[in-house]
Amino acid sequence: MRPSWAGFKRGIWLAGLVLAAAVVTAPAEQMAPLPPAPPPEKVLTWEDCVALAAQKNPSLVSAQYAVQASHAAYLGSFNGLMPTVTLSDSYSSGGGGTASGNGAPGYAAQAAASVNLFNMSAIAGIKSASANSAQAQAARRQASANLRFSLRAVFAQAYIADKNVEVARKILEIQKKNAEEVALKYQSGKEYKGNMLSAQALFLQARASLAQTLRSVRTARRALDQQLGLDEFSEIAVTGTLTAQPPPEFPRRIEDALAVRPDVLLQEAVIKSAQAAVTTAQSPLWPSLNASYARSRSGPYEFPDPVYGWSAGVTLSYPLFAGGPTAAYYASKSAQDIFKKSEQDLRAVRDAAVVDLETSWAAYSNAHDQLLYADANLEATRQRNSEAEIRYGAGLLTYDNWEVIVAEWVSAEQQDKQAQLTAVTAQAAWEKSLGKALGE
Repeated sequence: MRPSWAGFKRGIWLAGLVLAAAVVTAPAEQMAPLPPAPPPEKVLTWEDCVALAAQKNPSLVSAQYAVQASHAAYLGSFNGLMPTVTLSDSYSSGGGGTASGNGAPGYAAQAAASVNLFNMSAIAGIKSASANSAQAQAARRQASANLRFSLRAVFAQAYIADKNVEVARKILEIQKKNAEEVALKYQSGKEYKGNMLSAQALFLQARASLAQTLRSVRTARRALDQQLGLDEFSEIAVTGTLTAQPPPEFPRRIEDALAVRPDVLLQEAVIKSAQAAVTTAQSPLWPSLNASYARSRSGPYEFPDPVYGWSAGVTLSYPLFAGGPTAAYYASKSAQDIFKKSEQDLRAVRDAAVVDLETSWAAYSNAHDQLLYADANLEATRQRNSEAEIRYGAGLLTYDNWEVIVAEWVSAEQQDKQAQLTAVTAQAAWEKSLGKALGE
């Protein structure tokens, strides 16, 4: 019995249906399975991250120890001007040279006190320790400002990475739906095979994008762990809102902005240290004045009575050689040259700070403007994609035009999240240029 023409066409249609289904599903099955999204062990807000980093970040903790050490050294530097009090008690035994004069044991007790009435070297030491303490404080604030920027950047990356997963899943679902719809149209003879293959490729691209986004989540969380100062990495997700505020007006008085920048404060502390070094180098040119007083007792028994002697005096000393004016001349010249160098370094730091303020403010403004455009463009492309899906299903739009609209929507979804990340990071960079520390 020969098959009828209707049966032959039905067989061709069923074969085409099976072939189309195989084309849609086979490439996806051949790909490696998507990595699972790692479940977070903790979910932290921005405030939680700030508090944790303030306690555990090694750079900030190190800077804090440096501040404490320099402050202790500054307090200890005052010992050079504090009075010196010495108590002594001695015992001797021998021939006729003993305290009793007859070979009996002899005892002696003495209390002596001295004070530097004028010692330029000790004064210079206090100035130097004070400058070192100011340097440590400025360095700690600089470390805090750097940490604030770095932490804000990785927090934003972790936040956007999670949002990108949601967007990538949404894109994958829609691309899969589109590929199935185009395949059905191809099966019914209303679409070209090339368009069906193109829709399948876009589906596979969306799948690969989701896999890449899932891997980016792990990378972002590792970077967040590092900034938090955690010794053992853990899966930490972030929550809350992440918005870039509109940029403020550029500071009218640039001096006010420079006055609180940590790098400028640090270089100003270096100048103070150089000034103290000049004072130290010139200290041998000044005499030192010392006052002393002592009372002593000696006799054949412990703490004898009556008092046998006392002494008091004032000593004025001035070294002429071996550390005097001849050595001070070259040491002073070297210290003054270093001081002049530090002044020029301050000029360079201030000039660089002005450029940094201008650059970061411009980048912040540009990023915020781009974010406004990205938000508006995303809203428009979402609307166009919804309309195009209806028009394509009704046969009122060609696949080529529909594919362009879908691609524009996918690109807008991705660009909007990137624009948000760029704007938040640019705001953090601007706040860093203003010298804002962690927690401010």
